[in-house]
Amino acid sequence: MKSFGLVVLAFASASAFAQNSITFATFADPSGNGNNPMFTHDRNANTLVGDWSQQGLTLIGPGLIGQPTITNATFSTTTLALTEVVPGIFSVGAGSVIFRDDSNNEIFTISFSGGTYVEGAGAGASEFRGQNVDYTGPLVPAGTDGNQFNFSFANQVNSQTSTTYTASFTSSAVVPEPASMIALGAGLAAFAARRRRK
Repeated sequence: MKSFGLVVLAFASASAFAQNSITFATFADPSGNGNNPMFTHDRNANTLVGDWSQQGLTLIGPGLIGQPTITNATFSTTTLALTEVVPGIFSVGAGSVIFRDDSNNEIFTISFSGGTYVEGAGAGASEFRGQNVDYTGPLVPAGTDGNQFNFSFANQVNSQTSTTYTASFTSSAVVPEPASMIALGAGLAAFAARRRRK
């Protein structure tokens, strides 16, 4: 029984060691100015929507399979419901963000259960942050556990009923290290074989 407990403890420790929280994917603001907005906060409808379908967005994917750099990527969000918590700070309903390459193939999708949107007061510090994140798609490694993502807003333009922004993006995830998991598996197999010989 003591040996079994040691195996479980070793496995748990090694599993924790074999995972890293890393930058999953990121991009710098491709828009250049407020004339090419990426997000719109509709104050009448209490919604936030993001979209970029022009050229110029370079998505860097340290957490994706092959760690690609994808030029002329696009993204779009679902229409996100907003509920004002205090003036200028909103809770965001569940939704998703899908990233595609320039041939319209899915790169990955982020699904999230909620988030926070901080409306700009004209001096920056505006953002949309998503929590309880799940990553799916053809370039997402098996076992990836999403942490959070963040769109940092810039180039705010206000009208009577809406506010638009450009944005940069970053996301984080826990991605298993294949080499560590293989080493862990080999060690446990050797331990099991040794026990059988006794």
